[in-house]
Amino acid sequence: MSNGAQLETTAPRPVDRDAVSRLREGFDDVAWYHTQELAPGLVTPGMFDLRPYVERYGLPRDMSGMRALDVGTFEGFWAFEMERRGATVVALDVDRIQQLDWPPRLRPADDGRRGEGFELARAALGSSVERVGRSIYEATPESLGGRFDLVFCGSVLIHLRDPMLALERMAGLCAGRLILADEYSRRLSVLPIKAAEFRGETPWSTWWRPSLAGWRSMVRCAGFEQVGAHGRFNMRFRDRRGGVPHVVIHAAGPSGAVSG
Repeated sequence: MSNGAQLETTAPRPVDRDAVSRLREGFDDVAWYHTQELAPGLVTPGMFDLRPYVERYGLPRDMSGMRALDVGTFEGFWAFEMERRGATVVALDVDRIQQLDWPPRLRPADDGRRGEGFELARAALGSSVERVGRSIYEATPESLGGRFDLVFCGSVLIHLRDPMLALERMAGLCAGRLILADEYSRRLSVLPIKAAEFRGETPWSTWWRPSLAGWRSMVRCAGFEQVGAHGRFNMRFRDRRGGVPHVVIHAAGPSGAVSG
């Protein structure tokens, strides 16, 4: 897979000046998670800039005719990327701060709405991505209009109390391929065992950090087939030396799964 610039498979959409104006008005009210250009010269100051790593994930270059699910979409970076490649995309995330999987000692006292950044981004981009406010724990084919040709989950599972339940739900939703990317433990990966480090009392609401073998085993255990590591890379995160080690896993949906 090439490490070049991210692919443009569709012509740029006309700029919706009213939507861009609304984006500018609400721009400073959003604590942006993703860095992405939403209008010419208007780039969100996200915590993570995924743009240099897009080709590391192995998304199909042409997703025309595919139905795709983005699990834990936040502000929609991957949902919009898959839509640019031709897919019809459903973006899944919870609607309230208190619905996040907080460790008890880190749970904030206040609640608040989530999804404002996604809405501003979708309007500015003229996107047709459908955002569904639901936890992956509660996601079923019946609730999301059927199964998906591609299920994408990027940097989400380490933040969930029950990543195995989430993987099982994704297996039930997947009629084609899974692309999973997440942080892994370099230290545990040198051991000849399938292991995961418990991180529930650390900052950033990170519950688990599995080894490479641990991730592959978890995906297989959930019911996926043909599980393999597509690649590894270090994702830069602020001033963290060396970045955050990520593994990208590709897998096939459970045998017998059909879309519809």
